[in-house]
Amino acid sequence: MHGEFTFTQQRYKLDGQERTYFELTDQCHDGNFSSGLQELSAYYANRMSYEEVEKLVRRMTGKRSLSDQRIWQGVIAKSVEVSQQIADETLEILEASGDPPLLVNSQLDLYDSEAAEILLFEDGIQVKQQKEHRASRSQANLTENENSERQRVNTDVIMLQRPQGDFEYLTTPIQKDGTPLLPLELVVKAKLIDIYGEGSSDNPLNIVAIIDGARSIRCRLESLFGPSVRVVLDWYHLSTKVRKLMGMIAKDKDAKRLHLKAILPKLWCGKTFKVIDYLQNQVQARSPDVLQELITYLKKHQTEIIDYRRRQQAGKTIGSGRVEKGVDVVVGHRQKNKGMSWSERGSRALGILKTVELNGQWEQLWFPQTIAE
Repeated sequence: MHGEFTFTQQRYKLDGQERTYFELTDQCHDGNFSSGLQELSAYYANRMSYEEVEKLVRRMTGKRSLSDQRIWQGVIAKSVEVSQQIADETLEILEASGDPPLLVNSQLDLYDSEAAEILLFEDGIQVKQQKEHRASRSQANLTENENSERQRVNTDVIMLQRPQGDFEYLTTPIQKDGTPLLPLELVVKAKLIDIYGEGSSDNPLNIVAIIDGARSIRCRLESLFGPSVRVVLDWYHLSTKVRKLMGMIAKDKDAKRLHLKAILPKLWCGKTFKVIDYLQNQVQARSPDVLQELITYLKKHQTEIIDYRRRQQAGKTIGSGRVEKGVDVVVGHRQKNKGMSWSERGSRALGILKTVELNGQWEQLWFPQTIAE
């Protein structure tokens, strides 16, 4: 695993100085470690703290082969390497295809059980951002207000359905400092062209995007596909939003229960206009401003609120739970533990390596020659 063994080196005397073959050929510097050890430390860095990975490596190799800082540096370096590969492949595909606009099927029947769809999910996840200069333990006791204002590192994850039915995980490639190398929408566009082509008037792409309604996601979809892409507002987020706002609108718990009993079945069947009419004429609001907020929300998402009952009966997806689990696997499980905070490059680097693993490309990344053989 470590690739370390003892052997005798012949030394050469050149210009009055003795040098070994490795010194002459600029190989095997102090601190180098094998690809097997790099792969091991990077794999477990997405499962436990860097300190614990250091202990694991020491236990397996019998010596302190790598420090936690060196393991961190290895993760950063590999994620930057992967990012550059993604960027090169993306630009190569877009250049070869002429970077055409993607033609999507705006008339796709969302309730046709036989209609083939290309599902696209997107979600973002945030983790606490590390302070630029770590405070002392006494200074670290922040007030709740100060703690809530701490900046966050955001990672966007897109899951694109492949022809065989599984999903490709995509996230933004980064530079050495953790900043984006190129926009995520270009990565998605290139991947779509590579797998499905850009679509045509005779054979448009049957894209169905299922989202939680975030404005940033809707803007990305519009930049990718234009306004004609079929978008479905996730039922869980819709119903949760309605329940939350109705709790502030209704005068008491009984009124809230009655209103939800009248509203949710209508929304489940996609009858948004009837819900808006009910809210405007049947609800006595404890907070008129919150009532107006709910009405505005429903109007804004009216084209994305579908007949969920009918689509479910057709055996089609109505929720974005898959991508919520996906972002937890990519980032949350490792990075959202109590007391953790992250730099942008540290957080995003782990996320990039995790997408490689989830896409089934881990062995190829670390041992490409072995895979080829």
